[in-house]
Amino acid sequence: MPKLQAEVRQLTQEDLERYWNEVATELQLGELMKDATVKLGEQHGTIEVDAQTTYFHDEFKPHKTEVLEALRAKTGMRMLDCKVNQLFVDKDEVIYSPDEKYKAMLQEHPAMMAMRKLFPNIDF
Repeated sequence: MPKLQAEVRQLTQEDLERYWNEVATELQLGELMKDATVKLGEQHGTIEVDAQTTYFHDEFKPHKTEVLEALRAKTGMRMLDCKVNQLFVDKDEVIYSPDEKYKAMLQEHPAMMAMRKLFPNIDF
């Protein structure tokens, strides 16, 4: 009697990383996905992607579905789900005055004081 369903092998971390890289190449998202950290989730059938930067977080979002579908096809796990972990902290944009910028630059590069004396007409 033939089997109706193919056996689903247990997904390992090594397999997941290999499939992740294959999908990145196939979907031409290698530049975006190369720095992402992908790992098996705590629950069976989930993977977690660590977003280290806002760039990855924002750029991966529109491709998440197609990446997930490709991973589902490769793993044979039709119920595979993906969670993106935000590992960065959103910073509020602060507008600094030119004097505040200059003082901050002086703290990191004290030699700028001498440059300002040499070039008094340049606005830092």
